[in-house]
Amino acid sequence: MELLPNIEDPTLRNKSELLLQTSLGNSLRATKGWSIDSVKHAYTRALQLCKESGFDEHTLPAVFGLWTWNFVRAALDEAQALAERLVNIAENVDDSVYKVLAHQALGFTLFAHGKFAAAHAALERSMSMCEDGKAAAYLDLSAQDPRVHVNLYDGMALWFLGYPDQALRICADARRYADTSQHPFSEAMARTISLRVHQLRGEAAVVARQADPAISLCEEHGFVHYLAMALILRGWASAQQGEFEKGIAEIQAGLEKERATGALLFESYTLGLLADACIKNERYEQALEFLDQAQLRLDEENSERYYAAEIYRLLGETYLRSRQDLDQAERCLCKGLTVAREQTAKSLELRLCVSIYDLYELRHNADKYRPQLGEIYGSFSEGFDTTDLVRAKARLENA
Repeated sequence: MELLPNIEDPTLRNKSELLLQTSLGNSLRATKGWSIDSVKHAYTRALQLCKESGFDEHTLPAVFGLWTWNFVRAALDEAQALAERLVNIAENVDDSVYKVLAHQALGFTLFAHGKFAAAHAALERSMSMCEDGKAAAYLDLSAQDPRVHVNLYDGMALWFLGYPDQALRICADARRYADTSQHPFSEAMARTISLRVHQLRGEAAVVARQADPAISLCEEHGFVHYLAMALILRGWASAQQGEFEKGIAEIQAGLEKERATGALLFESYTLGLLADACIKNERYEQALEFLDQAQLRLDEENSERYYAAEIYRLLGETYLRSRQDLDQAERCLCKGLTVAREQTAKSLELRLCVSIYDLYELRHNADKYRPQLGEIYGSFSEGFDTTDLVRAKARLENA
């Protein structure tokens, strides 16, 4: 069956194929996953047609599509180069829509690298140029609504930077945009990525309560990427709430769905959730197996780094809680603390300081570390009812 109409004019035929390939890439991203090979092929062909026929006005959608493929696949060097190319394209076009999408791509890529302050700045710039009246243009060019997607990623960045309450508020903004858009893909995006922010805040009950409608929506529309993400997060919540075997199985099922689509961006994060569940349930050898896999990811060039400090903390926690090797626990925790400080990941720095305090307490010299824990706790201005800050305060008060 011929996919293209029988158009004799080569230019018109190329343009028809270009639009078809871009539309195909957008559709496949939603229903099959952002990083399957056919998505890359569609956008690569679209970009080739842009070059051959001089369709400059269609270059950004093709490059944006290729950026999403590399980004979700965690091929971050390639994603960074494409994000910078998008910024260059946007600078030479008098169109705010292009600028919004370009700075979105840059901010997302910086986030994946663990450069949270720079990511927040780029995402704020993207949102500052967003216009409600151009929602259709955003969807037409990129098949996603940056008012939703950018706010969600900025919510995650804000949590890492030490603003857990602001993170929730900005995710609520994203949910409102999605709810009013009547665009199912945006709704699925908002529901599932918001779950991740609740997970980072340690809110298992909230994740458990909100995961079911997110999963139902994704199943209804066949959004495999966000279905996998929601399954992973519901599994984490189940494991935290005492259903260890059920939770672990669901996290692993979601992880396999992600891997099947080529999506590796949340690989180390998901392995960290598996390890976290194992540590909570005193399955230390199993936790080390998952963390060994996560370390292999961290050792790869061009891979995600945003969860690196937490992986090292979980390694330290495993050695600490199992009493296997307190010196190794200290090495892992100190390595994680160095990474967290380099990344200005204050929320992870707090967690690491709590873990190091526990190590010192086990060695009967917790007083030596209390001032450092007090310093990082005192640097927070919000989120005092969240799990991490409550734990830190309890240790400080246990003097």
